[in-house]
Amino acid sequence: MTSTIERSAGTAYRVHIGTDHAGLELSRSLQHELASLGFDVVDHGPREYDAQDDYPGFCISAAEGVAHDISHNRPSLGIVIGGSGNGEQIAANKVRGIRAALVWNESTARLARQHNDANVIAIGAREHTPEECRQLAVLFLQEPFTQDSRHKRRIAQIADYETCATPLACDISRRDALERMDRSVGTPQPA
Repeated sequence: MTSTIERSAGTAYRVHIGTDHAGLELSRSLQHELASLGFDVVDHGPREYDAQDDYPGFCISAAEGVAHDISHNRPSLGIVIGGSGNGEQIAANKVRGIRAALVWNESTARLARQHNDANVIAIGAREHTPEECRQLAVLFLQEPFTQDSRHKRRIAQIADYETCATPLACDISRRDALERMDRSVGTPQPA
């Protein structure tokens, strides 16, 4: 692979990966490659091939790992893999604070980070070659969020819906989300 990923000095960027049987081979290959690039890779399973396994538990676990790290100000992103990536994205998005995007080409991989500050991507292992999947993952991991105020505002609106029960709670949530995003400007971002 010709692409390299640069991170801030001393930062071991953590990548949580979850899959099901359809993406197991790709997951193993991707974990090995990302570890060789210096990432702290966390495997959320499965550990062995089972054609009858269910993706939600593995993908939710990976998303929970990302959410936990983010809540503790640790640089972290996630990758969930399945046959199409659709169900895996849906499962990951059920975790509060996760913005999972289905990526299928270079543009969607970059825009997921640039515009949506996605912290998890879903990839369909049956939809792409292994090399294409690896390239989509690397593009996502190396792309920074733009920090553009219009994107921050839109992300805050999504967070509002996710966490609000009353208009006052929404107002507090919105301020909190924007403050957290402003504080994250100083947090190491993937280059």
